[in-house]
Amino acid sequence: MTLLTLRAGASAFRQIQRDGLSPEQISSVFGASGAAKWLAIYGLDRAIFSQWLTAAEQPIHLFGTSVGAFKLAAACHRDAGGGLDALAHAYIQQSYPKGVTPDEIEREFRKILDVTINEARATEVLSHPRYRFGCGAVRCHGGLASPNPRRQTASCSKAAVNNMKGRGALRSKLDRVVFHDPRASFPLAVNNGVARDGYRTEAVALSPANITQALKASGSIPVYMHGVNDIPGAGPGVYRDGGLLDYHPVPGSFWQDEAGLILYPHFYPDCKVGWFDKFLPWRKAAPQLLDRAVLVYPNQQFFADTRLGRVPDRQDFAKFANNDAERIRLWQEVADKSNRLGEEFLEMAACGDLAARVEPLAP
Repeated sequence: MTLLTLRAGASAFRQIQRDGLSPEQISSVFGASGAAKWLAIYGLDRAIFSQWLTAAEQPIHLFGTSVGAFKLAAACHRDAGGGLDALAHAYIQQSYPKGVTPDEIEREFRKILDVTINEARATEVLSHPRYRFGCGAVRCHGGLASPNPRRQTASCSKAAVNNMKGRGALRSKLDRVVFHDPRASFPLAVNNGVARDGYRTEAVALSPANITQALKASGSIPVYMHGVNDIPGAGPGVYRDGGLLDYHPVPGSFWQDEAGLILYPHFYPDCKVGWFDKFLPWRKAAPQLLDRAVLVYPNQQFFADTRLGRVPDRQDFAKFANNDAERIRLWQEVADKSNRLGEEFLEMAACGDLAARVEPLAP
């Protein structure tokens, strides 16, 4: 039974049809925001990072926001499989009582942060022989920078309305900040501090002094969580969830065209570019923004085989507020079954079938 779908942007599809799909062709790997949704592809990520990509000898850039950044950092542990196992376990075991406060969320979030990055892990991540880790956050302006949750809520509501006018409507409220491995500059398509999508974009080198704060900022959701202030190297300001701007990061917004392919393990068949776009069913990333990307994601049959029947979702904390044990069981089942996605991917690779399974992204 086929559980995986592979689709590629136009340039990536042509290259794969000509040269096949192998680890040596991958120049970057992207990771999407989506909180608990990541659990649906945890096993796929585990297979890719702990087995498939180990055959590559070239440096590979990693870029993600929110949980996408956390999983990529975990994949940079000396034991990539163990790092991803620990992250999935910590995420599933979170528990939030009704009426939870930002301080209580901070304590639970700290458990996830601690298994992903600490002094020893920072050294592993920043010295990985193959991967060059990067994560995205946003520097906020106006109400989104306020420590007052009510003002943040009002600003988010206004931003959601303004976002309906177009992707560029929030340029005065958010700056993109890309924290990157200090050994090499990231291939950002930025001219005079402005990326292709018109947003101010700044590159900041990671170090043991700022990597924990950078990763924390990348996943700090407004209203529910405290922002991160004045990250070393990035300068004064309030930094929050990178998914606000790059919810499902798309290379066409800010990434240079490279000779290699951009591997994109995903839990959805399409990308919502910004966090506010997820409320607009028609707002999906145009194929040209994914020109060199290869999306790998589970099909509906995978979810049909689980009791949850869909991707895990952060809203499940509220839906199962009186039965946390059941939520944990359902999420764990999805995570366990996602190992079948990894097995299928590795089987296709071993048989030389990856290229034959790749379909073009619809125009």
